[in-house]
Amino acid sequence: MKGIINPSMKNKHAGETCIIIGNGPSLNDIPIEFLESYPSFGTNKIFLLENFEPTYYVSVNPAMINDILKNHAKKLNKLSCPKFIRHSYADKVKDSIPLNSAGYWVFSKNPLNFIFEGYTVTYVCMQLAFWMGFKNVLLLGVDHYFDTQGNPNEEVIHSGIDNNHFNEHYIHEGEAWNLPDLDSSERAYQMARRAYNKDGRQIYNLTTKTALGTFIKQDWHEWEL
Repeated sequence: MKGIINPSMKNKHAGETCIIIGNGPSLNDIPIEFLESYPSFGTNKIFLLENFEPTYYVSVNPAMINDILKNHAKKLNKLSCPKFIRHSYADKVKDSIPLNSAGYWVFSKNPLNFIFEGYTVTYVCMQLAFWMGFKNVLLLGVDHYFDTQGNPNEEVIHSGIDNNHFNEHYIHEGEAWNLPDLDSSERAYQMARRAYNKDGRQIYNLTTKTALGTFIKQDWHEWEL
């Protein structure tokens, strides 16, 4: 069943703090209790993190969504949170909210119309969080480093243990996935930083082991409630 973005979600969290969860291996350094202390955006295969469900779920990459629907559909549909899904797959996900992708560089402040993927799903989350009114965004698990070699955006077939994510079976044997384009995602992150700062908001990187220098780096303990 496909849903629609409820206009009442705009500024629903005005002035609040949220967590955007990347799926890097350093996510294992963070207690579940901390992830649950703020509204959160989880992405792609976050459902592999035991005993945790995000406030919002986001997935837009076709290769990733295809694998999830093939191998993890029950786990995805078990999530009770709103699910923001690439529009061409939304009718395949229970209670999904379709996202239309723009083909040009932009920080969209109205996901009712479109989002820009920014070469990383966390950038999509930043646009949604801005629209919902969050003042502070805390990044966790955004290691911004991959040990798999190849050209940016190249589709490869995975073999062996996955060292790039919090679960060693996140990308499983024989799965097709797209190698990251870290330079392009950094360019998108810079647009997000400017949009937030211009509006008096801030994105903080709390990832314990990160190669991303775009955002202010802080220790997650500073944000414990």
